[in-house]
Amino acid sequence: MVQYERRQIILEELSRSEVVLITDLVGTLGTSPSTVRRDVDALVKTGQVIALRGGAIRLNDRLAELPTEAKALIRREAKQAIAAAAVARINDGDTVYIDSGTTALQMVPLLRSRRIHIITSNTHVLAITPGERMRVTMLPGEFIANTGSVAGSFTEQLLESLYFDKAFIGASGASLVVGISTFDIREATKKRIVHDHSTEPYVLLDSSKFGKSALCKALDLGECTVITDEYHDLLSHVKASIIASRPPARNQSPHEAADDSAG
Repeated sequence: MVQYERRQIILEELSRSEVVLITDLVGTLGTSPSTVRRDVDALVKTGQVIALRGGAIRLNDRLAELPTEAKALIRREAKQAIAAAAVARINDGDTVYIDSGTTALQMVPLLRSRRIHIITSNTHVLAITPGERMRVTMLPGEFIANTGSVAGSFTEQLLESLYFDKAFIGASGASLVVGISTFDIREATKKRIVHDHSTEPYVLLDSSKFGKSALCKALDLGECTVITDEYHDLLSHVKASIIASRPPARNQSPHEAADDSAG
């Protein structure tokens, strides 16, 4: 098992349990204690997990902007499910806005066979080979390295003249007090323009972001249609919500997963 896969599994285990023992991770990963400690140390350094006394770790629940490479490891299955649900809303011939963020990025490989025009501020889209019928337009603007995004006055000026059939907007947090929020005022402004210029705007929000707030408000909850992976009480305050179905957990059969969801 490669380093990337080990660290993804560690984060997935932490998403299911508040605290995880390093000794338990040794058994889960089937590797040596020293290898697990190195992986844990790396996750601590990036701010994704917190080391506790007694050889235990937990997720860092202090909302902070992490590098895109780090965020891509967190709740990957949930983001893939959200992306699949989002893609199901797109029709051939649509002009689609893809926002910055790792959840929106998951949509692009699923759209390779579609006849669509993608307009994006997500620089990571450029690393994905487009399909033959797919047209991709990269917006101009100030490069924000931490999020792999472009934003700012150039981006806003062009967006003011563009209108989209569908838009898929990322966010850093969602709370009753702040609404949909992000860390950068340029990102917040960009998201507001895109939302107002889209026939069908959607906010992509994995459930770990509920109840959390970032620095800059982007949208009111009541104006948003949210695609997420799990129900949360905050969804009673949004315009509409879509709960994406998730694949069965590892070592769980589809039949068992269906039984669990029925309960």
